[in-house]
Amino acid sequence: MTVLEIPTNGTALRAPGRKDAWTILGTDVSEANTAREALEMADMRDWDVRLLGDVTAKYTEIHEDGVTTHEVKMPDTRATVRTNPRTGGTEYLGTVGRKYTPVQIEAYEKVLDLARTESGAVFHKAGAYAGGTKFFVSMSLPGSTRIGGVDLHHAHLTLFGSHDGSSSNSLHIGQTRLDCGNMQRLIIAGAKHKVSVPHTASALKKLVTLEHELAVLFDWQDAFEREAERMINTPLSLGQFEKLVTSRDLWPIPTSPTTRTRKNYETRMDTLRSLFENAATQESIRGTAWAGWNAIGEYLDHYAKAKSLSARAARSLADIGDVTKKKTAAHRQLLTLAA
Repeated sequence: MTVLEIPTNGTALRAPGRKDAWTILGTDVSEANTAREALEMADMRDWDVRLLGDVTAKYTEIHEDGVTTHEVKMPDTRATVRTNPRTGGTEYLGTVGRKYTPVQIEAYEKVLDLARTESGAVFHKAGAYAGGTKFFVSMSLPGSTRIGGVDLHHAHLTLFGSHDGSSSNSLHIGQTRLDCGNMQRLIIAGAKHKVSVPHTASALKKLVTLEHELAVLFDWQDAFEREAERMINTPLSLGQFEKLVTSRDLWPIPTSPTTRTRKNYETRMDTLRSLFENAATQESIRGTAWAGWNAIGEYLDHYAKAKSLSARAARSLADIGDVTKKKTAAHRQLLTLAA
């Protein structure tokens, strides 16, 4: 196997020009020495996320005498807004319940700085997406991991958050596969991969204790490497791979499909087979359960249909949703074959 240099531009080693999700959605903040500097580079300070009062819904009723617009008050709902740091304008973010408490991104600067100092990490990428409703700040942990001695990975400690009530803010640990740019996001039983801060009145108190909870995340890192080693030492045939991808939790064979459904199914299967059997990104791990899992991950992260590259990247980074569910399901099934 050719010795490959660790890339700094966010592109895959064996898929030239392909950007990873961090690069698609974020800004390079690797020159930052503090969390404050990283946030400033990414225009993620001074948002002043705040709540507006009771939300009113409007609906239109059409009748014989014309059109009437009605308003309905929603007393248990409020709106979150922010100040756009580039334009200075106020922007709507989402609707939230009465118990929701905004937490500014700046509130995490101390925790991020401490994590950086204690672990030796460096700031990596930071960005806001989905109209500012979601954001992340990623740090690269020192060193790298080669699964089976050949498959290079980098670990990241990342703050993920939202301002629209869709999720708690949380610090995650995770891996990025450098050959293909896959986000190796999955749930591993018995290994905690995140610590969360809810958007409630207790949020600031939780932040004080958060730094003491980060050490447990490295159990996930150990579990990930241990299970990956088992999978890279387990042979996987094309027939076994096809059985996996058509299982109930992934993409089952459609029954009584329309022409369009059948075509989509066949196109997906052709792509998945090609990724498993022929893709350069699986060259060093070909014919293994690890290659099978990474072919599925590569499809989800880089080939599956999406409205845009940004939308697909956001799916790949999400802790919940179909992408992480499928990666986790495939991982669990392949582990049953592993030695």
